Amino acid sequence: MISQGSNEAQLAEMVGTSAPYISRLINKKDGIINKVFVEMLEKLGYDIQITYVKKETD
Repeated sequence: MISQGSNEAQLAEMVGTSAPYISRLINKKDGIINKVFVEMLEKLGYDIQITYVKKETD
């Protein structure tokens, strides 16, 4: 966000939510991708690429 010149309040306004909610998403220890997180990244000019790789079994 900092490199994009945005703060949590500005980003929250862009995606239609609150700054405390944005803060919780950013600082969350157990990562979770949800609609607001995706919108945040899109507003900052990022695409999300998720790759699923099958785990190797012993």
